[in-house]
Amino acid sequence: MQLDDTQFPLVFLREHSTPQTPQQAQDQLEALLSRGQRFVLLTDRLGGEKHAHEESHEDRKQRALFFKQNKQRLKDLCAGMVVISKGRAIPAAARLAQQTLGRVLGLQFSFVVDEGEARLEASRLLAR
Repeated sequence: MQLDDTQFPLVFLREHSTPQTPQQAQDQLEALLSRGQRFVLLTDRLGGEKHAHEESHEDRKQRALFFKQNKQRLKDLCAGMVVISKGRAIPAAARLAQQTLGRVLGLQFSFVVDEGEARLEASRLLAR
């Protein structure tokens, strides 16, 4: 996954054919947080889907450590995350996992059908 911040404060999480190293992903997140401006994350990836490039246990551990170390900054700057379903059913387990992650990180997760709804929801989250 790579961060696309060309429409900031809307930041899209996009899948790319070229895998990113965990350090590259952390560097992108660090740069985003270092802006010091509120943003919303948007993605069309549903939880539980297979990644094109699976990450190792060590990579997951490093990502968890990064989020733990940056939890307050993320909570302060990220207004929420919007998941775009594109009409797909969102499995209850995936919805629950994402909402649990949201509680752990202090983020609000919203689920919408399309990008138009996602933009409206992102505006609502930023206005809070």
